[in-house]
Amino acid sequence: MMKEYIKSDFPLAYSDAVVIDKTIFVAGQGPDSLEVTVEEQIRQTIRNLEKVLSKVEASLKDLVKVTVILNYDKITPQMFEEVYKDILTEPYPARTIIKSDIGFNVQIDAIAVKEKS
Repeated sequence: MMKEYIKSDFPLAYSDAVVIDKTIFVAGQGPDSLEVTVEEQIRQTIRNLEKVLSKVEASLKDLVKVTVILNYDKITPQMFEEVYKDILTEPYPARTIIKSDIGFNVQIDAIAVKEKS
């Protein structure tokens, strides 16, 4: 079993992702700014997830499971769903949405499996 740790762009004690064989575990990603609309915060979060996946030559199409954490005071699951379906296409990965009072209005972590090495 081969493990690869993808260093975070931030000087914090975590990796953006850990790759074990063809499986990619992506750390929680959030928006770049809270000063934009909640729709844009969701888009930024998904783009940041995509950016981490690209570091290991994977894409959103490789996702198999996502966990979404939402601040329901700002973003409802229905609002999230509209933007999510605008970006991701079928077949969709398995998904869990959790309500939380986090520093972000939205955060997504994910598991992906690369089809090609």
